[in-house]
Amino acid sequence: MSAAPIAVVTGAGGFVATELVKQLLEKGYNVRGSVRSLSNADKVQHLIKLGSALPGKLELTEADLLEEGSFDGVVQGSNFLFHTASPFFIESSDPQRDLIDPALKGTQNVLASAAKAKDTLKRVILTSSVAAVHGEYAAPPNNSHLYTEEDWNETSSFENGQAYHLSKTVAEREAWRLAEEHGLDLVAVLPNFVLGPVISSRADGTSVGFMKGIVEGKPVEGTPLICDVRDVARAHVLAAETPSASGRYIVSARAPVTATYLSTILRERFPQYAIPEVPDQEYDVKERIDNSKAAKELGLKLTKESSTFTDAVVTLIQLGIAQPLPSGAPHSEGAPAV
Repeated sequence: MSAAPIAVVTGAGGFVATELVKQLLEKGYNVRGSVRSLSNADKVQHLIKLGSALPGKLELTEADLLEEGSFDGVVQGSNFLFHTASPFFIESSDPQRDLIDPALKGTQNVLASAAKAKDTLKRVILTSSVAAVHGEYAAPPNNSHLYTEEDWNETSSFENGQAYHLSKTVAEREAWRLAEEHGLDLVAVLPNFVLGPVISSRADGTSVGFMKGIVEGKPVEGTPLICDVRDVARAHVLAAETPSASGRYIVSARAPVTATYLSTILRERFPQYAIPEVPDQEYDVKERIDNSKAAKELGLKLTKESSTFTDAVVTLIQLGIAQPLPSGAPHSEGAPAV
């Protein structure tokens, strides 16, 4: 019987990474998860519990995205490298320090370690973002209809307030450059706004904060293009296990969801709570994304959006992250928006 494959997951405590660690352990992988610090039990306890409950073996280790060579020991002898560690927040007083440097330098350092482990490493799977495909719709898609994996974001900048989008773009471009330079087999997974059930009781993530606000009575605004965290993790696993996988894979709904739809789904499922009602409005919800490549080449099937929302709320309440208001209570001020 052959030994179980070894998979490295950088930034293992993150929202997507935690679900990825779970799915890999369920499949019997030996998982090496890197975190910034093992001293904060609150940030790693959920991973330790997954390692205790699931078939695969989990090893956690400290590594710093900004430190050269920090990932050498983590990656050495591994078979698959999932580089998920990268900041996900929009507002920052110092976007160069908080967004660009961790995304770009982290990619450089992790792939430098990968280049030293080519004797065992079969493939690198990078977590990028649809933010690397387009900015705030400033430029039309190449085919004049839907954005695809062929599109690159060439409009985002510090000046127009899109540092996050810029960080994802420069990091992915650098990953492809380094993969070619070092002869690495690289595949990129590009999710949109990731929502869905949570495993950790941490409440400091952007995705968690969005749904937490709604559960606690803050009116929702915007029309996000979403994807389910379980689908994003599954796409990573499929990208690793499908020999013919290559290039970029978008994981996203084709069209945005409206605040009215989100409100209606949650109010019907959770009538006991004061989920804000959003009346019908005029929304621009035409299709924007061609998500067919992941389905055709990886066999990825997307979760229904209603399940993404309801499963997120169930776990937020179950873990005590969100404190829902009883039906009839006045709503909070402010609105989570994307």
